[in-house]
Amino acid sequence: MAVTAIDPPSILPVANEGETTMVVKKLSEPQTQKVEPVGRWYEAYLNRLYNKHSVSHHSVESSSSDESEDDTEIEDNTQFLMSLDPKDWKNQDHYKVLGLAKLRYKATEDQIKKAYKRQVLHHHPDKRKARGLNVKEGDDDYFTCITRGKC
Repeated sequence: MAVTAIDPPSILPVANEGETTMVVKKLSEPQTQKVEPVGRWYEAYLNRLYNKHSVSHHSVESSSSDESEDDTEIEDNTQFLMSLDPKDWKNQDHYKVLGLAKLRYKATEDQIKKAYKRQVLHHHPDKRKARGLNVKEGDDDYFTCITRGKC
């Protein structure tokens, strides 16, 4: 790579009357450095390049694999939820309501949030109506046990 000299008047302004210019320090010769890309971002880039995926496809693919790991720990407990008394929500087993009875106090905050979100989305009265299920109106529904138990 050849370095060409740059004409200083094209970069620096011309000295006006009464001003002087001087060289303070000479620039060192440019050097070439070899850099090796590493890390998870570079690995993700190569993965996208090799598989001919876009950036959004890769991010969706990686996030869905993370959620699938936690879904195995959350159990389906619709029968248990239907047997609960919504007026006695303070005395219920909140871990069991969220489907985390096996993990209990060992559940991480992230697992609890995911389980809560999953239960709310799955058991929401509007979603159940859309599936053709019978839904009680007001606070007499077991959905109250899910939403109040989170607090």
